[in-house]
Amino acid sequence: MKSIKRSDGFLFLEILLLAAALCACSTTYEARTVQPSGFLGDYSNLKKMGADSPALLFVDAGAFSGKYSSILIDPIQMYGPTNGALAKLSKADQQRLVNYLDASLRVYLSSNYTLVDQPGPHVMRLRMAITEAKGANVPMDVVSSVVPIGLAISFLKEAATGAHTAVGKAGLECEGLDSATGQRLFAFVDARVGRKVTGRFDKFKKWHTVQDAFDFWARQIAERLEQ
Repeated sequence: MKSIKRSDGFLFLEILLLAAALCACSTTYEARTVQPSGFLGDYSNLKKMGADSPALLFVDAGAFSGKYSSILIDPIQMYGPTNGALAKLSKADQQRLVNYLDASLRVYLSSNYTLVDQPGPHVMRLRMAITEAKGANVPMDVVSSVVPIGLAISFLKEAATGAHTAVGKAGLECEGLDSATGQRLFAFVDARVGRKVTGRFDKFKKWHTVQDAFDFWARQIAERLEQ
């Protein structure tokens, strides 16, 4: 699928305000299974990780050495089968999700890095693709969250399948490269699903789980690079 460019507007400010309001507990959690989409090409050096890390991860710790001060973010892609769920999303929804992830990344990364639009010395290049984006079934999600029997069934479903009733899900693949040499610095594959009880008034938003997952990944990338 083709890359979608970020559109301008007030989204950056919106993400900045939302980031400041995020609660300590994540509203999403690690999906039970994740399958590489093919976007990264080479998965041979990615290893399975624990619950506090992406499902599959590679880090070349010796390659960083504090030499990267700027980041170039490639246009974010929607990457999946041409007959898959991503391809069936409307162009407006695809653009909305790409815009949101791009803006969230810029909010979190701009604290410690200069964001640039050209490769060069001391510039890290980020490539990433949204590999899954399933919105919540809002009416069913609301009902199964407030009706006791619906909530009980949802938790039984989560125990059996790893996901609650009617919640959303998001998948992401990402790699960081030396923009001058193309050397892979890190790469990961991950997927997250929505919690049934989030502690937030977000049950009437179709894409709240996907957007929360994007915020989680953007924050995690920024924190890991800082470390």
